[in-house]
Amino acid sequence: MFSMQNMSRAVRSCSSSKANKALIVDKNLPMRRMKLHEYQAGALLHSHKVRIPLGNVAFSAKEAREEATKMSAKHGIEYVVKAQVLGGGRGLGHFKETGFQGGVHIVDTVEKVENIADQMCGKTLVTKQSGADGLICNSVYIVEKLAIDKELYLSLTLDRNAGCPTFIFSPAGGMSIEDVAETNPEKIFKLQVDPVNGINKDHLVQAAKDLGLVGMEDQVVDMFTNIYDCFMKRDCDMVEINPLVVTKDGALLAADSKVTVDSNATYRQKDLAEQEDKSQQNEKERVAGEFDLNYIHIGGNIGCLVNGAGLAMSTMDIVKSYGGEPANFLDVGGSAEGEQLEMALKLLNDDQDVKAIFINIFGGILRCDNLTESILKANEKNKFSKPIVLRLKGTNSDIAKKMIEGKEKELGIYFNEDFDSAAQQVCSVVASLH
Repeated sequence: MFSMQNMSRAVRSCSSSKANKALIVDKNLPMRRMKLHEYQAGALLHSHKVRIPLGNVAFSAKEAREEATKMSAKHGIEYVVKAQVLGGGRGLGHFKETGFQGGVHIVDTVEKVENIADQMCGKTLVTKQSGADGLICNSVYIVEKLAIDKELYLSLTLDRNAGCPTFIFSPAGGMSIEDVAETNPEKIFKLQVDPVNGINKDHLVQAAKDLGLVGMEDQVVDMFTNIYDCFMKRDCDMVEINPLVVTKDGALLAADSKVTVDSNATYRQKDLAEQEDKSQQNEKERVAGEFDLNYIHIGGNIGCLVNGAGLAMSTMDIVKSYGGEPANFLDVGGSAEGEQLEMALKLLNDDQDVKAIFINIFGGILRCDNLTESILKANEKNKFSKPIVLRLKGTNSDIAKKMIEGKEKELGIYFNEDFDSAAQQVCSVVASLH
């Protein structure tokens, strides 16, 4: 897990630089994002002149065969059939109803396209990211199988700490960029873009060299420039191309794309807002959205409730470092009290995977004593069954501490002012329950 805070410290200049593993933006970080399906992302990028493989979406097995037939008549190609769900790890997933393995398949006939689509459409795909409930697959994306020479990685995201859009790229693609950061951090590069002056072409020429694409500078410049154009004009929060490929005939294409859009900007992007697939939200995420909570399920056993995205990332990092497994990302923002806080705690307490809850709050505008009062009221009303480690620091944290002292066992709430110690404590609590 990598924190945005570390990312901003690593490189401040708007130029290309070798990155280390702290430069990777966690893709699970929810910043009021609206996710697009791969076929929607591809169409959006294509509208901004980003080169993508030939492909069509289908919502039934019959449609899949029809679309594949159209593609075959023109090109005589092999196909990649991809389940369209808003979650990673499709290739290693399985369909809950039938046990059919894999959400991505390569086939060589239209009959096989139809058969695979029949196994996917209307079924529930379970992946590592989706949790046991899985995600409904309403459509498949059928794309041409490319003759690939090289697989690379490219993404563009908004570095909120540095205050500018940031490209992250690597000559090692087609795999998790987090894995590359662990094993070959020297192969990851970063390019921050001045939002006023835009992209410096000289920096893109250097990026081509860093990617090992000497002689393909013009294509690299076009790819980066067009992605940036899409990112800025369509209020994107992230554009990720993995893999970015060089084909045998020397073409640079965005073979697989993910795009998320800032939900706060959907009033400007009404056409994208209309494409949002709300069937992909699980029940917890739907309820969290109703209470304006930034929540995403990950699947571990320590529920995390934090205010602020940076602190949330750090909390997940330190829990992992002590052998714990964060169950979620949950940012309650700077003013969570009352009903909103109660719902946040209920989400975690009702999660069957969660064994303990770690509340980590820095009190600024949000006073620690008011927060603690809200927690105690919510606990009295709902009788939470999971032990809670409460780490508060900031405004009136001393008063908050006195509200808990002497009642820890009775309440099942354990106060701890030290971040490191609190993280160790919640991991120890979970370990003791096994």
